[in-house]
Amino acid sequence: MDTASGAGPDLEQVVRRELTDAGFIVEPSLVSADGGLGVWHDPTRGVIVTWNTSAEGLVKYATVRTAVRLALRTVLIRAGHQVKEEFGGLELIITS
Repeated sequence: MDTASGAGPDLEQVVRRELTDAGFIVEPSLVSADGGLGVWHDPTRGVIVTWNTSAEGLVKYATVRTAVRLALRTVLIRAGHQVKEEFGGLELIITS
């Protein structure tokens, strides 16, 4: 069964709500800004969660980025979702 395409907009809304309830700022668009999260549904992969920063910030604040990634994973996994990382942890993919 293709869980990514089956995830759909409903799962996206659930993920958005869970992350908002956990205190994260979830942007209304695909692009995250000012420390908020980008969340969208990709029919071929699932629901994508990103937390963007500049290239300089990737290196300078690697510890902060790691803490945010772990917090996101913890919230989503405790909510019962299957989460995997892509692009060196820059994207979290939720398939269920």
